[in-house]
Amino acid sequence: MYNDYVIAKYIRLSIEDEKTESLSIENQHMLLDRRIDDLDIPNARILNFVDNGHTGVNMERPAVQEMLDLVRSGGVNLILIKDFSRFSRNAMDSGYFIEQVFPLYQVRFISVSDNFDSEDYLGDTGGIDVAFKFLMHEYYSADLSAKVKSAKRLQMKRGENIVARAVYGYYKAESGKWEPDGVASEVVKKIYGCILDGFTPAQIRDKLCAEQVPTPQEYLELGRGKDITPTFLWEARAVTRILTNIQYKGTYVSGKQESKAIGSHSKDWVDKSEWIVIPNKHTPIIAPEMFERVQEIMKSFLRSESTPKSAKHCQNDFVSAEHTPRVLPYGYRFNGGDDGSWRLDELASKTVRRIFNLALQGVFEADIAVTLKAEQIPSPQEYRQIKGGKDIMPAFAWRAKGVRDILRDIQYTGVQVCGKFGRREDGSHYRTHESDWIIVPDKIPAIVSEDEFETVAGLLANRKKHQPGQREHLLRGNIVKCGCCGRAMSYDNTSNPVYRCYHTVADPNAECHRLKISANLLDEIILTTIRKKAQIVLDCADLSKLRRKTADEQKIANCELAIRQNAEERQAQYERFVLGEISRDEYLKLKDEWNARLNRLELQLSAMKSELEAGKIAPRSIAAAKSALGATANSRELVETLIGSVRVYPDKRVDINWKISDFGIDVNQ
Repeated sequence: MYNDYVIAKYIRLSIEDEKTESLSIENQHMLLDRRIDDLDIPNARILNFVDNGHTGVNMERPAVQEMLDLVRSGGVNLILIKDFSRFSRNAMDSGYFIEQVFPLYQVRFISVSDNFDSEDYLGDTGGIDVAFKFLMHEYYSADLSAKVKSAKRLQMKRGENIVARAVYGYYKAESGKWEPDGVASEVVKKIYGCILDGFTPAQIRDKLCAEQVPTPQEYLELGRGKDITPTFLWEARAVTRILTNIQYKGTYVSGKQESKAIGSHSKDWVDKSEWIVIPNKHTPIIAPEMFERVQEIMKSFLRSESTPKSAKHCQNDFVSAEHTPRVLPYGYRFNGGDDGSWRLDELASKTVRRIFNLALQGVFEADIAVTLKAEQIPSPQEYRQIKGGKDIMPAFAWRAKGVRDILRDIQYTGVQVCGKFGRREDGSHYRTHESDWIIVPDKIPAIVSEDEFETVAGLLANRKKHQPGQREHLLRGNIVKCGCCGRAMSYDNTSNPVYRCYHTVADPNAECHRLKISANLLDEIILTTIRKKAQIVLDCADLSKLRRKTADEQKIANCELAIRQNAEERQAQYERFVLGEISRDEYLKLKDEWNARLNRLELQLSAMKSELEAGKIAPRSIAAAKSALGATANSRELVETLIGSVRVYPDKRVDINWKISDFGIDVNQ
């Protein structure tokens, strides 16, 4: 009955529980071990699952997810916890797993402190007492969260820096006050000086890269003593954030974000009126006068922060230069006057016209991109660079998405649209609601008629998301990483989709500069590797079954027999001692010999079992392998189940990080 019986001990310790001695990991282990001894299940295999520092209000915990995966694969017979709150502080989650999931997989569930054993409630839910405990644990978390949030808010209002670290350019002193960091603060001053000298954020980015200045994240990691090789690859948006951060003039700002929900790591931006702002709180790196001058300059690079007037109230208004975008839609140019009016770009507008004509003929966006590339027409980005005087060799890199964006832009009918984007305090942009856009009809020259635009819009609406013949994006979700810089590679969904590393475009000397790989080739590599490794997993599983029938198993059986014989002999000699057939000294001498022999046999048995266990394959690995080799295998589900990330290198070498360690077996072994 108890062969291969698996007991899962689940232990959780959150940050708020650390000061409670009874909830320590060691004490939970002791409590659960005592209960296992009381259960008296011989030959049971015990697995430990520990989540240290994780909240219990959701199930997004690595150890509990690993345990639940094992439950679904049929690899667990019994789950043991200290109390319900260790498993979950969410009443719905607790009830769902304990009352529905675990009974479905015939998993016994015991909560020691709650005196709950699911075997006592077969066909029942556990009654009102159990449900009440679920609710109490959830209420406790909600109440604790509210108190913590209130306490933190009070600390912020007192001007206490409760954040873990200061912004780039400062360090947090022992007193908690921010002080200028010598090296980083000089970089901040240099950035402000460059913008006053007429540099753009993109030009400052290139300058910092050329001078090999570590990025803020690299500077932080180097300061912590991490052994990293800096890339010096700044981004223009990082420069913009520094140039618009009010904290560099000595102003304390806090309370800009708050958690979306109890236990959630995601955060929402708080309304600006509720931010906590305290002027002159720490030593400024940038003088307030200089900071304000820079903000005036930055207005020419950033969209206005003011909320645009409602579109329905602005249809006949004049759109001021303040709302005019710096980069016009492809096909237009500025007139050159002070009114910010637009005119047609002769060459680009002809290309836009051609794109709409092809779409009206029913040509798909991907095929339009192929046609434009074959005709060696520079892409919008390449065209702007050439018109700006840059000496580049165009790649004619048209993409289906770029074509689709042109076909969906209503401005080509002569309607000017502004205020599509707003800017947050940190310099990042967000898309505004359509009701807040500024729309002025007949403001700019039209390239297509309204009827043509509506016809194309109808064709796009009726078209399937994926064109015929195109494969679904298999490795979506930032799974594909650059093997050199470690950043996520972008997926270009063209007629021949590829993954590209765009993070080193500013550094032509980088190892991964212009790194790309065909998406179809990468999909083939991944699926082929999964199938090969699945076959190896099943072969190893079969081999491990054979091993249990070989001499190794016989040795274990012989060792266990010797242990039993040793115990029987000891009992027989003890009876002789009680009957007076042997003296006490003789018995004690024999007892020492039996104990020494027992220790030796137990060590041998433990070593042999460990060696045999190493040859076993986890049940969930076998289940995944069978699924991978099945006739109806779902490629996307296999990727989600098996693969954590994929790293691509310039020589087309691919490394796979497996979620299930057994799939790391060498294919060539």
